[in-house]
Amino acid sequence: MKKYLSLIFSAVMSLTAVASMPVSAESTDNTIKGMTVIGDSIASGYGLDENEYSYAQICADYFNCNVDNLAVSGLDSTELCEMVQNMNETQKQSIRNSDVVVISIGGNDIINYSCKKIIEFMAERNLLKSGYTVDDIPEEANFTDIEKMVNMRGQGGFEEYIVKNPMAILQLNTELSNIYRSLCQNSDAIIPYTIMGNLNTILDIIRELNPNTRIIVQTVYQPLQFSPEYAQKEFKTESYATMFSLLRTRYNSIMDNFRTQLQKVDGIEIADVFYQFSSLNDPVNDSTNDTPGYAYYFTNMQEPLEAQTEGGKTKDFHPNQKGHLAIATTIIDTIGVKNENSGELYAQIFNNLEDGKDYPKIAYNTFVKSTDTELGDLDSDGLVNATDATFVLAEYARLSTGGQGQFSEKQKLSVDTNRDRLVDAVDATSILKYYAHLSTGGTSEAVDFFY
Repeated sequence: MKKYLSLIFSAVMSLTAVASMPVSAESTDNTIKGMTVIGDSIASGYGLDENEYSYAQICADYFNCNVDNLAVSGLDSTELCEMVQNMNETQKQSIRNSDVVVISIGGNDIINYSCKKIIEFMAERNLLKSGYTVDDIPEEANFTDIEKMVNMRGQGGFEEYIVKNPMAILQLNTELSNIYRSLCQNSDAIIPYTIMGNLNTILDIIRELNPNTRIIVQTVYQPLQFSPEYAQKEFKTESYATMFSLLRTRYNSIMDNFRTQLQKVDGIEIADVFYQFSSLNDPVNDSTNDTPGYAYYFTNMQEPLEAQTEGGKTKDFHPNQKGHLAIATTIIDTIGVKNENSGELYAQIFNNLEDGKDYPKIAYNTFVKSTDTELGDLDSDGLVNATDATFVLAEYARLSTGGQGQFSEKQKLSVDTNRDRLVDAVDATSILKYYAHLSTGGTSEAVDFFY
């Protein structure tokens, strides 16, 4: 190994002067001068640590523009509509000054209603934990309330109930069907009438303030997607696994209905966060026990309730740092404007992820595309070749001999072909392999070759 390293060093040190020259893309004008984000806790950055960045902040850095974040945690669509109807002059001016307005809303309408109904379903069967009654069920319930109030595993709990009661799964399925109809199908269904009705009112106000702004509305992701390892540990009995499968399938359909209803709204663009978080070609029909979707990666839903501390994150459907990066990516991709002179923070956040190697492929593909870099193409000349590998080896030599690395965050991202957060000979070898692949007629995209 030492001999191998010495050969690398001797081969590249003579090239270090060339390889250490700044590598940058040709600049283009930044056409996004201002952006406003409105909506709920997802948009506000709820749950992020002080050293983490919301997607509004990431977008501000990417476009090198002003982004006003007017989002308020906890808002449902009715409350956001009221907020927009009563905006002060400063908030109105923010809309007037924005090339893009981004809206995140609807998740609380769906989650609050359905979680309340599920807890009521459990209460009717005497499955609440000791000390809780139906009067304790909050109007704006969430997944944490289910975990906190419902006896899921204890003696006389829900798991025991569904094992001993042959009709339990059928009863739950009936309740979920009722929830689906109330959210999606009834004459006064929450998604097509309440949420979309409020959204259209919000859009009218925004257009009156700024007829020329682009309006982007996010889809609502499906948070009940757990890793197979977690599911195997948590849902041990067949009945319990069946119960969760019903929940996941039904909520896939609910979030898909939200997306379908958005497609009927005139004059908006859709940032499909549901698709990116699932990272399945078909978020509804491709979901299985082995590939349930990847919301568990982008949220803290798999954190156990027992791990909760003051202000801690547990059973939390809000996006974590990876989730905010993915939402920013989705918005940036939807806008379709690149700022080649910016985005260092964008790349740095990814480079600092401890589990970046596990970033789901579809979301990663979108992320790489929006960074305005081509994997393996360090010098941004449109080619992946031996020159790029030489640059990588020179940087590796500098780092391995105690020198200071000279790559920018975006450059490190473009050459980290195996996403291990290192710049080394493995990356250089991968780049050479891809170069050979292309030279012999290969046509696969770089992200597909390296992933």
